[in-house]
Amino acid sequence: MNTLDFKTYIKFIRKEALEIGFSITTMDGYLKIWKKFIIWKNESNFIYNEDEYSRFLLEYYKFDITKYTNKSVSHHQQLMRSKRILDGFETYKKFMIKRSLPNALYSNYPSNWNLILDNYLNYVKDVRQNSSGSINSKKDYLIRLLSYFYQNGLKNIENISKNKITEFINYVIGKGDVSKRRNFYVLRDFLNYLFIENIILEDLSIFVPRISRRRKRKLPTYLKQHEVENLLESLPRTRKVDIRNYAIILLAARLGLRVSDILNIKLKDIDWKNYKLTIIQPKTNNLNVLPLSKEVGWAIIDYINNSRPKCKNEYLFVKMKYPFEKLAKFTEFNKYFDKCDIEVNDTKKGIHNLRHSLASNMLDNDIPIHIISSVLGHSSINTTSNTYINIDLKSLKKVCLEVDE
Repeated sequence: MNTLDFKTYIKFIRKEALEIGFSITTMDGYLKIWKKFIIWKNESNFIYNEDEYSRFLLEYYKFDITKYTNKSVSHHQQLMRSKRILDGFETYKKFMIKRSLPNALYSNYPSNWNLILDNYLNYVKDVRQNSSGSINSKKDYLIRLLSYFYQNGLKNIENISKNKITEFINYVIGKGDVSKRRNFYVLRDFLNYLFIENIILEDLSIFVPRISRRRKRKLPTYLKQHEVENLLESLPRTRKVDIRNYAIILLAARLGLRVSDILNIKLKDIDWKNYKLTIIQPKTNNLNVLPLSKEVGWAIIDYINNSRPKCKNEYLFVKMKYPFEKLAKFTEFNKYFDKCDIEVNDTKKGIHNLRHSLASNMLDNDIPIHIISSVLGHSSINTTSNTYINIDLKSLKKVCLEVDE
């Protein structure tokens, strides 16, 4: 049981959490909630009490923990996690350590290993022709994998053995299939590279299991057109960050772009004279040229003039704080979605839903499948057909009419 003063306790939790891989942003979010608890409590020194914190959540946030489910809105999930961490941080910490590999931000292995890592990444780039997104993903996974092996006794990569691989497999065996599949795939590829380059004398990749990807094709969930419009109308545009986020969400809703496409837009990609947007999709490396409507164009102009920091960054969307780096991820969509009066039911949240919504609503409006495929930037019309062909029988008949003889 915790006996520390609450202010000391939350400082301790933040420090410990960062060391095991929690992000600064995540912990600062919890810290903000905890500081409001201190104000609500209206005491200088006190010991944390679970019942008092539950009353605080109910009175301050109107959040009843007894009604919480894993389908609760994202803000309520954050509030619940803030309580669970306080209730038993040591237990929560053990759970987090068990469920994940070391965070890439806190990698721990000899610096000379980075030379092998960099050579491998150059190999998958130049020989395998992997996309930048795939390369970055492999890098993140490998930093964690190498950290794991070093922290578990491997001092030289050349000495990696079947036994070490077996220990790792047993470590992640309880994880979900997606996590295991990705870790095993990256490790298997890296071990094969080490063998090809004679860094290790045996091809140990054969000892890493292959997990088949059992795909159950699901119809994409989507918002009806009026729901998309309601969502866009509900978005605030008073703060600078909201102006930026509105432009990002509008690009997803009107052009069906993936968030990776949007965040990789450069200022030079916008052809204002001809009202066009030219992008190279990170996922496929395909070039896609899309029309720039006045609505989207003015949203971007509003962002550039009234929100975007004055900086020399070549990318359109940048962070709001110095040094104004490229915006690497966009995770704020759900907080806007949760505030919008839309019946969720089985509709998946997330900005990618807007891409599905655009395509599905285009089908509903009799837009030919090859045009939808072009807008989405699919390399093959079959990709579009296989994803959206079974939305309803009416759409199925329309798609059939588009097949060339």
